Amino acid sequence: MNKEVACNINNDIKIKENNKINVDDDISVCDEYKFLFERPKHFAHIDDEPIIRRPGCIIDIKTLLRNNWSFPAVGFNSKLEIPIYKFEADENDDNIKYISVPNDIFGLPIRSDILHKCYYFYRTALAGYTERMQLYKWEWPGSTKKYRSQKKSGKARMNWRKTCGRYLGVKNHPIRPFDQKTNINRKFLWKGMKILLSAKFAQDQIKVVDNFLIKSHKTKYTVKYLRNILGKNCNSALLVHEGKTDVNDNFLWACANIASVKRENVEGVNIYNLLKYRYVVFTYKALKNIIYELKIYPYKMKWLPTYATPNNTQAPIPEKVKNWNFLWLEKKKRNNFSKFDKETLKKRIQEWKWSSDIKGALKVKKHDPYKNFILTKFQCNDPVPEYIKYEYLFNVDDDPHEDNDYEEHFHMLDEILNDDEDLPTISSLSSLQGLEKDDNVQSEEHYEDDIYNDEGVNDINEDELGNINFEDTKD
Repeated sequence: MNKEVACNINNDIKIKENNKINVDDDISVCDEYKFLFERPKHFAHIDDEPIIRRPGCIIDIKTLLRNNWSFPAVGFNSKLEIPIYKFEADENDDNIKYISVPNDIFGLPIRSDILHKCYYFYRTALAGYTERMQLYKWEWPGSTKKYRSQKKSGKARMNWRKTCGRYLGVKNHPIRPFDQKTNINRKFLWKGMKILLSAKFAQDQIKVVDNFLIKSHKTKYTVKYLRNILGKNCNSALLVHEGKTDVNDNFLWACANIASVKRENVEGVNIYNLLKYRYVVFTYKALKNIIYELKIYPYKMKWLPTYATPNNTQAPIPEKVKNWNFLWLEKKKRNNFSKFDKETLKKRIQEWKWSSDIKGALKVKKHDPYKNFILTKFQCNDPVPEYIKYEYLFNVDDDPHEDNDYEEHFHMLDEILNDDEDLPTISSLSSLQGLEKDDNVQSEEHYEDDIYNDEGVNDINEDELGNINFEDTKD
């Protein structure tokens, strides 16, 4: 005994123990057409509880048709899952896994107007240039001589025979070859791609398999695997793979000659191909790749807002400073309780003027006290210039006896001049430096010898002066 559930006008559920549902007293409807007259048990709402939905599971059709431009086909707050089939498997294989997909790609409202514009963008782009061409006046063959005289003819004036406006004459605005491609925003195509994937999900026309790595290159086996997944009534399919990691040569050979079946890479998937073929079959890697591309596309196109923060996030709203208008409130309170003075009020009003800046205070001082104020930067501890650190390398005017650090830094100068290990001999600069060094040493030795000689002569002269007998000098 079959039990049927029906709803009356007041949505009261009644159970009848027959195989027919009575709509009126005189009309009885079979089970085949029962859904046309039966009221839905639940109307979709924006605050519905979360529910797991899979391809083909949509909300009630009445709510969807009334709000198709704003209400997703899978409803709000739904968790979307797509089954992953094994491609090389039997028809009764129950080893099926599920993958969660984002609602902002597979759960959007189905906007037919956006899909229509995107579709004709691809259609006109594929059409290319037109082939029809008409000639301009200066390109038309033949003479441009005046056809006949007007005098005493009783007819209108006439130029050359093939003039514009005459039968079989030239055209004022001839048709020339032109590109039929229409312009469309990239954001429009990005939005249309997500809407079409949502439509495929709602119509149960999207399938996911593990990969297209098959063992045989025979076409009959590939047709068998596709029939197990798509069913017997599928008339066209688009097979999408990620690259060469989830497809092999056997699959390329096997599906090359199947009618109404096209194999495409992820980069080649567009709105035109998805609309042309009824079913679309993604590999697991291809599905992950296309979701990633749709997610990252606004970042690549720099559509997102940019903020002047280290991590490019919106800065928090600053908190209002306490008592920031304390003086203004006190002044306003004092003016309100003071005695009315017309001259004081007039003087106070004339001190201010309306600001011409887009942002900031509405009124500013008429005479800015900081108008001629120049802001400069003063530092007590200025940084030491870089050349001071290496001044000892180039300071040759100082006396080597006075500079105690000269000998300590002399080996550093030799290393700087002779640091090129590839040269077989030292550079000319270093050789000159060596010669100058030897000359300086020799000059220093001669200078010291002269000093010692002068001191010896002075000693001898003093001894001689000490031994002189002044009595002999009197003579």
